[in-house]
Amino acid sequence: MAIPDNILKKAGPLTKEEWDVMKTHPALAREMLSRISYLEPALDIPHRHHERWNGSGYPGGLKAEDIPLAARIFAVVDVWDALHVDRPNRKAWPEEKIIAYIRERSGTDFDPAAVESFFSVLNLE
Repeated sequence: MAIPDNILKKAGPLTKEEWDVMKTHPALAREMLSRISYLEPALDIPHRHHERWNGSGYPGGLKAEDIPLAARIFAVVDVWDALHVDRPNRKAWPEEKIIAYIRERSGTDFDPAAVESFFSVLNLE
């Protein structure tokens, strides 16, 4: 949300400055959506979905169970969805490659329980 199209639709890799802009989207989304009272219980999702299980994410560098559960679940769903579609800088990945990518990052980027639950729901155990 609120990221300029010249960054979102860029065909090549982002510069450091462009990444800095990109990393503002969780806080911007939280700010914009906080004006809608019925979304209050779900604001952790847009605000914290780029946190990483090992603490290397953003915006807060939260780690493991410090990351709200809804955001941990959505992080897996978000990556699954993002990799399934063509982007300006890459083609969509085959499902097998996406599964391998998410499994490789279970315990590093993603909550292992969220990964297993997600794959269980999709019958990809």
